[in-house]
Amino acid sequence: MKAKALSVKECVWMSEECHLVEIPHEATQRDSLCLPNIFQKSKKVKPLTKTQTSTNCQVYYTARELLLEVLDREAIWELVRRASGVKAGANRQSHCQSREHSIDLSEEEYAEAVTWFSIVLQSSLSVGQNCSFGPELNVKLDGWQGVLKRNSIQAKLLSLTRLEDGDKLEVLSAFCGHITRRYQALHTPGSNLAVKKYRLSSQQDHCSLHLALLCDLSSGFICNMYLYCPEQLQRQSKKSVVEQVVKHLLRPFCSHRRVVQLDRSAWMEGRLTDILSGLGLTVHFVPAVKSSPSEESMSELVAHLQGWTGPALVPLSDPKGTVVDVFLPGLWVTLHVICINTFVLHTLQSQSSGRKITLTQFTRTLATQLAVDGSIPVPVLPRLNSSSCQETSVTNMSKQRTNPNSCGQVMEKDKHRCSSAARLQDGWNRPGVCGLDNFGNSCYLNAVLQCLCSTVPLVEHLLNQDTRKELAKSKCRVAEVFVRLLEEMWLGRSSSCAPVEARSMLCSMLPQFNNYSQQDAQELLIFLLNALNDDLKKVAKHQTHSSVQQPRQEQNRKCAIESTIVSCLFEGQLRYITLCMHCDHQAYSTQAFTVLSLPIPAGILKCSIQDCLSLFFEQTFLTGGEQLLCSVCGMRTETTVLTCLDKPPEILMLHLKRFGCKGKKQVKLRTNVAFSMKLDLTPFLSSSVQNASYSSYHLYAVVNHTGHLNMGHYTALCHHASAQTWHCFDDSFVRELQDSQVQSPNAYMLLYSRKPFQKPTIHGV
Repeated sequence: MKAKALSVKECVWMSEECHLVEIPHEATQRDSLCLPNIFQKSKKVKPLTKTQTSTNCQVYYTARELLLEVLDREAIWELVRRASGVKAGANRQSHCQSREHSIDLSEEEYAEAVTWFSIVLQSSLSVGQNCSFGPELNVKLDGWQGVLKRNSIQAKLLSLTRLEDGDKLEVLSAFCGHITRRYQALHTPGSNLAVKKYRLSSQQDHCSLHLALLCDLSSGFICNMYLYCPEQLQRQSKKSVVEQVVKHLLRPFCSHRRVVQLDRSAWMEGRLTDILSGLGLTVHFVPAVKSSPSEESMSELVAHLQGWTGPALVPLSDPKGTVVDVFLPGLWVTLHVICINTFVLHTLQSQSSGRKITLTQFTRTLATQLAVDGSIPVPVLPRLNSSSCQETSVTNMSKQRTNPNSCGQVMEKDKHRCSSAARLQDGWNRPGVCGLDNFGNSCYLNAVLQCLCSTVPLVEHLLNQDTRKELAKSKCRVAEVFVRLLEEMWLGRSSSCAPVEARSMLCSMLPQFNNYSQQDAQELLIFLLNALNDDLKKVAKHQTHSSVQQPRQEQNRKCAIESTIVSCLFEGQLRYITLCMHCDHQAYSTQAFTVLSLPIPAGILKCSIQDCLSLFFEQTFLTGGEQLLCSVCGMRTETTVLTCLDKPPEILMLHLKRFGCKGKKQVKLRTNVAFSMKLDLTPFLSSSVQNASYSSYHLYAVVNHTGHLNMGHYTALCHHASAQTWHCFDDSFVRELQDSQVQSPNAYMLLYSRKPFQKPTIHGV
């Protein structure tokens, strides 16, 4: 391997990327966009020269621990897992197929990967464009050649350079996606973000790979990144390159009430404003970047946002030693982003100490720490910048100042508190509290899965050892996949998990979900329950198939097969009473349901869930073409239909019909529907329901939707039965809520149980 200095320099968007037109000299009102009817017009974003970094946390973890929390074994495996299948002229293994395999990376290989990274980092990472690391680094590399030749990770990475460019980008995209998700679980960025575009070059040689970053302007933290080749994006889609790139960067942050800056070279004569109108973010277009920014005008912490230079490796087989391949530059850009974010997080934690260190000094020190011992276990870290961490940090600092003699005791308490926070974030001491990673707008799936995971009777039944054995015998794919996910969420020891298998199963069975578009959580929930119910019927049939049934037991056997835990919990029954207005004849009919889709009263800003229920169950009149033929008098006359609950379900799922039509235009209804923790169904029960216990229900889960009709974000609020507390599940991020915080104007689905859930009885919990 040889080394070359790779420069990452900020640049503008090219005309071929966004069909750039002449930009007006004065900004118009369309320079900023926001989600209509939700946010007020936001103020202009402060320029970089005026940004200040706020102190959030004290130092509890080393830079090495911060870096390895992100660059973990799963990240390395995500990068090299297909290397063994890459041969000259051989067909590569598809991304979906390889995802099915578990992590197969030994501790030795992981240590080799960390060592390989540390070797190059020893020559540091510098802000600016005039640095040349080639000769210096190549001299150092000569002493490491023996180590590098024996390094299996290096061999795997070199084999990946034989892939086609599109396949290389797919590998890099999966690697970047894992890194981004790890950072989203570790750090919460501020409210002012910026999309920046960078050009990659090695000395005088430009790389075809481009880089776009979503940055936090206050700290320099890189929230998201996207490596791409413009030509490939143009071939794949008719959409402009800038639209594809910006949407990819902003998608995880939709409707988070943040302000985003974009270079005005991406203006597209206002078209980009319309394109991004559904993301729920306020976007400002700012003047183009300067060709040579003044370093004095920027703080040390955010200076790298204008660009940086670092060492990249190229194969020895390259006679000129130029960076012409997209894989190795893309890999090292990603690793440099990890190093920069580690620098930012470490600096934010250590600001109270008053010590300052430059990015160059930081990377050299970090490289030394990485090379010391790659086998030291890394503790699980709590989420940085959380409100609880800020509050306790302030408290602990004040204690140290007021009682200097107890400094050692306070630090021990701090460590114990952070250890407890780490265990809480990790989730293993609260089974069932586990975040779910987002795989490209899969928040609708995550929200539904969290609600089902919080349905204690369902979880108890599916995680029963006998049930799991029967599922394995019956080969029920949907149920088995769902049970494996429940095992990871209830019995695992991670703060979040990746529902890859569940999403893969969903996409294979229903092609309409095999994309990155926003889907309907209610529609998905019905599908999952139906598929799960069908699988459990197979189990019941398998259990009774081998036994000989007596004639009098045959009916009971059929009932047992048709009745599953899903139908017992979620299935209810409506009764329709039809009254002929001519002869007063009454006809009765029933209909089973799993979800009640409630209309929202029109023309009002706020109503209650009781108002929606009353509207659903109100008496209706069938006139005109809707008149029914009476079976008694034989006349087609006006008919009255009365609807009531004939069999209330154990789990009542209410769906608010927020998506409708206004004329010919589809809109989202933003009425604030107030709901309570207890729901009284007495006014809507039929006369045949005499049991008073059916009238009262207890709220245990809420699905919220923010954003527009075609672009938005789903979250879930679920009550934890064991701890008797509420949690907000925003994909992989989980936080605890007070009861008063559950009420939300964005409620889309409400789940009530007839009886309050008790601590679940699960083997292993």
